[in-house]
Amino acid sequence: MRKNMIVLVAVVTLFGAAFACHAMPGGPDAPLPPERHASDAPDGFPAHLARVLDLTEAQKKQIGSILSEQRDKGRAKMEKEFELREQLHRLELAPEFNEQAVRGAATALASLETERLVARAKVQARINAVLTPEQRSLAEKLRPKKGELPPPPGGCGPEGRGGHGPAGSPEWR
Repeated sequence: MRKNMIVLVAVVTLFGAAFACHAMPGGPDAPLPPERHASDAPDGFPAHLARVLDLTEAQKKQIGSILSEQRDKGRAKMEKEFELREQLHRLELAPEFNEQAVRGAATALASLETERLVARAKVQARINAVLTPEQRSLAEKLRPKKGELPPPPGGCGPEGRGGHGPAGSPEWR
């Protein structure tokens, strides 16, 4: 009986901690910080970067157009990738293994990944062409170096909450 009670308390504590962590600021349904609500940055372009680079209205419009065009093209490719992943999953679960079909789906998927990477590089080059040399230099300095990427959002603790700290903590204001 005592063991059962200890296990029950441990399980309740774990679930309680998980729910409390999920309910903390910065959870999936949390509002964005004030600086990311209304932005004059092009849609899809980081607002803080647009401010730091001091983009002109013409640059914002051009970058917005580039990103919008790429987003429209990328949507169809994402749908195709999703279909290929589903096909590959069905092939993996099939009663009989068909290596040729798996290779075909995997090759098509790899081709889409290649196209995505090339498109990303093209978009970056087009955006760089819109920026002045000073803006490009500043943007390069601000770009995180390999291995210095910030942790993904979510989870507990200030690092996992997108920079949101406890509401009453002065160090987070």
